[in-house]
Amino acid sequence: MMYYIEKPQTYSPSNRKCREVIEFIKKFENCLITDVISLDALKEEIRHKLEELNEAYPRTKRLVLRGDNSRLDCCPEGRECNYEYVFFMTIHPVRKTYRFAEQAAVLKEGGPQ
Repeated sequence: MMYYIEKPQTYSPSNRKCREVIEFIKKFENCLITDVISLDALKEEIRHKLEELNEAYPRTKRLVLRGDNSRLDCCPEGRECNYEYVFFMTIHPVRKTYRFAEQAAVLKEGGPQ
């Protein structure tokens, strides 16, 4: 199954570390993810970036990535993310694809919903 990230929701950065996280996350805007393995790799890439920034800015709150295959969010460790989000992104499953064909246009259904 393929997935799509339309636009990550970002919040006003509270410090330089959050600003760097937001700049990194913006590169995933309008991103098509080809399969579950790629989705897992995307999550690990984000976690790795957060670890780098947590080490680079040790005096700030430690940021963590939480979520599943439908939504990811980032906020300070040990806190509810109700009001301290750095970003969140909704991961939409691609349910249909459209492909042009000489004889007729083809609409294909995606995988399980």
